[in-house]
Amino acid sequence: MSTEAKNIHHKWGKRRIIAECMRFLPALIALCVRALHRSCKISIIGADQIDHLAAGEGIAGVVAFWHCCFPGVAYFFRDCNFLTVISESRDGDLAAGMVESLGYRAFRGSPGKGGARAIARFIAAFRKSPAGGFVADGSQGPARVAQKGPVAVSLHSGVPIYPVGMAAYPCWRLPSWDQTIIAKPFSEVVVAIGAPIMVERGSTPQMLEDYRVQLEEAINALCELAEDAVQGRVAQNIQYAKIKSFREIFLRTKNQYPK
Repeated sequence: MSTEAKNIHHKWGKRRIIAECMRFLPALIALCVRALHRSCKISIIGADQIDHLAAGEGIAGVVAFWHCCFPGVAYFFRDCNFLTVISESRDGDLAAGMVESLGYRAFRGSPGKGGARAIARFIAAFRKSPAGGFVADGSQGPARVAQKGPVAVSLHSGVPIYPVGMAAYPCWRLPSWDQTIIAKPFSEVVVAIGAPIMVERGSTPQMLEDYRVQLEEAINALCELAEDAVQGRVAQNIQYAKIKSFREIFLRTKNQYPK
């Protein structure tokens, strides 16, 4: 066998090994996310907003948060059959497998960029979930700048957007474009849920831009509030409850609204 044939065979062998490893990597990452956050002390600000999420029929709401908060927020809303939007990129394949292992339904696409047809497909998928999650600054940024996707979905589906912020202390920050927050074992984690934003039907382009800015400012304010809470700087008159998971509150509230 020639040297060139051996090199080609070796390359294809390495690719097969990588492909085999990739099959198990999403589930492994999800397992690590569960194990890591299970050791943390999780608190929630705005627990009363969960009543609105749980009480709705069909599409209950869009949970919007920054890409840097993805690991902690994905863990917090796990195992509730929520729909989430994942890009159709190669990195999206990994992310989709991970969130599905965390109990989500992954919609592959970008409703904010794909036009009316993509939005219609997203809403159709959304109707089969109690609620959904949306990375407001997208998969490539710029960081902490809201894109039009959540606003477009709220406009066409008639459901509110729930801005969400998150912070952890102590934590690691990945050297990525968004500086992803990874909570350290046994750290304090705070998730802050804000008042819903309802996008009115028939909104003009300027009104939609105003909603986008409102969402951006709300998520940034909630992230700052969560950061103050984990650092112990939050005002004493702000109440926030320690819970094990969003799922226990969601399911308990959902039982109060039988179909």
